[in-house]
Amino acid sequence: MKKHLVLFFAILMSIGNAAMAQKKKNVETGKRGLSWYVTPELSTLFLDNHVGKAVGISFGLNFFNDHFKVGVFNYGRSGPINSKTFKTTLPTGKTYKGKQSIDLRADHGAFGVMLAPAFRLPKSGIEIDFPIYIGSIGAGFYLAGDDRKTPDGRKVSEWENELFGGKDAAFAGMMEYGARVFFPTKLN
Repeated sequence: MKKHLVLFFAILMSIGNAAMAQKKKNVETGKRGLSWYVTPELSTLFLDNHVGKAVGISFGLNFFNDHFKVGVFNYGRSGPINSKTFKTTLPTGKTYKGKQSIDLRADHGAFGVMLAPAFRLPKSGIEIDFPIYIGSIGAGFYLAGDDRKTPDGRKVSEWENELFGGKDAAFAGMMEYGARVFFPTKLN
């Protein structure tokens, strides 16, 4: 996995150098055939019964005069910025601090490839794109608040694994789509 990641970044940097070499041509013709982008994000996720928040970053290349983006993304929906708790009934026969139900929080992180058609609203400087993310995601539930103080001093993760038979977290392939609005800046 590490070799593939290094190779991917080497290829991305090589293409980035080609984009920089094209800068002179862009200035001469007034058109941008190839350029690069870096996008820090604060996202809103419309989930069942609540709105989640996530932070992330995407970077890559713009093609066709900034009308199509190809790159990588990474974002995380961490528990500390998402205070929603989920009342969860424990499996039959399991209790925690004498309770058969507990409040859990959830978080997840995702990484992968992003493809995004993009356009700019005329005379406004506002850019809109429609990203399609294809990659992998890891997600889990965890004990929150006073429940993080375990009754016997063991690690919280040991209790979480025991209470849910090791099924308190999972990894999977994912595909996600959305819409983003930007006020882009250009570095020349």
